[in-house]
Amino acid sequence: MEPGEGAVDYAKSLTEGLTREEAASIIHTIMIGPFEDPRVKRCAVCGYPFYDRTRNRWAEVCGPSCKTVRKSAQRREQRQVKSGRSVSIKTNKPIRYLWWLEYPYWTSERWMNSHVGSYERPHDPDKLLTIAAAKQRYEMMGGRRKPVRKAEY
Repeated sequence: MEPGEGAVDYAKSLTEGLTREEAASIIHTIMIGPFEDPRVKRCAVCGYPFYDRTRNRWAEVCGPSCKTVRKSAQRREQRQVKSGRSVSIKTNKPIRYLWWLEYPYWTSERWMNSHVGSYERPHDPDKLLTIAAAKQRYEMMGGRRKPVRKAEY
């Protein structure tokens, strides 16, 4: 794989102003040997050494291109369903109401009752009297508006 931006910048900083042979020997030593500076690390994606410029020294990749490759691989791994894990895949809901037909109908009476029950719940008989009284008061008042009182002059 090609070296990332951070690895290229690090190599440039070490070989600036040197001849080709001197630069090749320095690059060879940094590629194989352990690093004296704790900020010099090996990229997790491209494998080239780079200088970690982050404040907390936790960088694992050398630049944006390697970071993109790593994040893409992580997302691909997360999307794959692993056989060892218990992953529940949400299935499509079964068709319960055939509304697109000329005469629509419910496929099961149980589904119809569960759906309609949330909309048409029967009231308590004592509450029916209260509702009827409220409707009667509403009609007697002429609606929700307060009656207009005309002042006599």
